[in-house]
Amino acid sequence: MLEAIRIHRRPVNEQVLNQLVERGLAPLLARIIAARPLPEHEKGALAITEGRLADLTSPFLLKDMDKAVARLRHALLHQEIIAIETDHDCDGQTSHAVLMTCLKEIFGHPADKLQSYIGHRMQEGYGLSEALCARILNNTSKPTLLITADNGSADEPRIAQLAAAGIDVIVTDHHAIPNEGIPQSAYAVLNPTRSDCSFPDPYIAGCMVAWLLMAATRRTMIDAQELAATVPSATEVLDFVAVGTVADCVSLARSINNRVVVQYGLQRINEFKRPCWQALQPLLKNSKVQAGDLGFIIGPLLNSDGRLSDALGSVNFLLSKDLVEAGPYAQLLWQQNETRKRIQKELINDALKIAENQVLQGRVSLVIYLEAGHAGVHGIAASRIKDNFGRPTVILSPKVNEPNIITGSCRSIDDINVRDVLQTIHQLHPELLVKFGGHKAAAGLTIQLEDLELFSQAFEEAVSNMLKGKGVGPMLLSDGPLQENIDLNLLTALKSLAPFGREFDEPLFEARAYVRSIRRFGQNLNHLELKLALPYQTMVYPAIWFGGGETNKCNLNEGDQVFVVYSLETQSYQQKTQVNLNLKHVALI
Repeated sequence: MLEAIRIHRRPVNEQVLNQLVERGLAPLLARIIAARPLPEHEKGALAITEGRLADLTSPFLLKDMDKAVARLRHALLHQEIIAIETDHDCDGQTSHAVLMTCLKEIFGHPADKLQSYIGHRMQEGYGLSEALCARILNNTSKPTLLITADNGSADEPRIAQLAAAGIDVIVTDHHAIPNEGIPQSAYAVLNPTRSDCSFPDPYIAGCMVAWLLMAATRRTMIDAQELAATVPSATEVLDFVAVGTVADCVSLARSINNRVVVQYGLQRINEFKRPCWQALQPLLKNSKVQAGDLGFIIGPLLNSDGRLSDALGSVNFLLSKDLVEAGPYAQLLWQQNETRKRIQKELINDALKIAENQVLQGRVSLVIYLEAGHAGVHGIAASRIKDNFGRPTVILSPKVNEPNIITGSCRSIDDINVRDVLQTIHQLHPELLVKFGGHKAAAGLTIQLEDLELFSQAFEEAVSNMLKGKGVGPMLLSDGPLQENIDLNLLTALKSLAPFGREFDEPLFEARAYVRSIRRFGQNLNHLELKLALPYQTMVYPAIWFGGGETNKCNLNEGDQVFVVYSLETQSYQQKTQVNLNLKHVALI
């Protein structure tokens, strides 16, 4: 580690803390909520614990929703050919599943009147690319309506081509609108980040925008007596929306919509009625799926298909009709994910060496070019490097069959909106970025190989200006020391605050502790199991330090006093369940 990890204790909003305690919430839980961003909703902090389906924002507040619903109704009533085009990541895949399921099961649209398009990440690139547009136009059975999801806001040239061929395009997206504005050739553009949009929640994922279109169309057609009120509810596909929302790392603090759909979607998943979830159940660690499983198990499994293939495998898995169909897809996704992990490990090892050199040079951002990189794992690798070094990170490599063009993924720290960084670069150097798009935490871009050095300098300058003197480096945010008894009751109380995710992180606590014992474990003995005595506690607790055997430069010994930052989790062994400390940071005192 080139730089020491900074431990920052989260500041607590005392007004919010007192409000929650007065409402009867336990002081510890109130403190955790009051130390995180609050939902931009009339319920405020109470939305964290009291959010309900009834609190979801009306879809009709989205600009162009009436136009979009009217066009979709016409297509449904006249049985037009409707095409679905989505991104290849988990948000796009789940958007695809939402749209296809609703069009078939709610609206009864014939399967032979539906078409699926997802761009191949390696061969066709991101979004509604030229190659993907050509594929749509070359289809002998052209659609008359195309609905995008999780992309389209920056694709005016391609949308214009489709419109010229008689194909109306409804864009559903959540990425930032480019400076030149929405795609003017689109029939309708549903995007909560539009400046002229009154939808109050710009933090929702692409799959949520697609779902809102389906919910609004269903409501309108029932009111017009074009659908029976007994058709399936749109809430039945919120399991897909929950997965896409968590996997796309949108805020689970500022958005009550995100919190509610994840909570409700998890309920749907844990019913295990859908064949895809039945097929995954044996592969999960726990019998009950948690929000963390969406981000760390299910999301990566689905994403592996979009990273290494064309993502239609993941969509077909989600839409499986029975377990016989879903089972082989689940095994294939698992194998692809194992391949992705191997590629990712090699790529990260190479990226770490370059990142270390750039940190030693004093950079506040990291721009890493890997000639033998793999675009399918750029985002994951950039996220890991970003966490390790606490800096906005871009990883780039040559585009397949076009070595003079390089594509990359950006991941950013909380203080820097990486999409704004790219927009700033575009304004200063209009010819530099061939293509770019994204949101605060993540973005993608394409540049010419010959412009790599200029881009690297421009990215560093833009990040430095936005930091305004703030420091960078690896950092952990702590919720302070625990004085409550650490037991299963406490852990149950903490889990009542779920779902945890971006901006509503799982709580981390800090303590000075004494090491009572040390045991190495793992295939390479690279992990440590410690027994720790903590202040205010009556027993010695098992604590796991993953990777501690590799990073144990402080040479721990029994009897040492250490400063630790940890989360709490359960550990079951021989039908006995106990609380375990998951160590995130250990330092000798």
